[in-house]
Amino acid sequence: MPDRPTPPVINTPEHHFGAMFLVIATRAPDDAALRAAASLIDSAATASWALRPDDLAPLTQQQYRQLLDYAAAPQVLDLALYLGGDRKQIRTLMDHIGREIAELLIHHQPPHAQN
Repeated sequence: MPDRPTPPVINTPEHHFGAMFLVIATRAPDDAALRAAASLIDSAATASWALRPDDLAPLTQQQYRQLLDYAAAPQVLDLALYLGGDRKQIRTLMDHIGREIAELLIHHQPPHAQN
């Protein structure tokens, strides 16, 4: 019998632990739904990074993802679970990610390219 797949690891900044717990407890996803949502988040974050605003051009894909996780991990997971991890909904999640990052940039200076 094959081993049961493990749920995905969702890197969560410490300040979001409570909110992430509430999202998972409220949505109560099974392992497959959680994997689908995590996959949708990965795809949408990568696409959002590729289309990032010029202010964020210095960020690598990994740095962009870290910024996104720091700023909006629970909101992004909640929407991905609501969308059922459906890859046809990637634009919806990308738009949400863009709004979250734009909101962050209203309050903080964008990074500068290092020489």
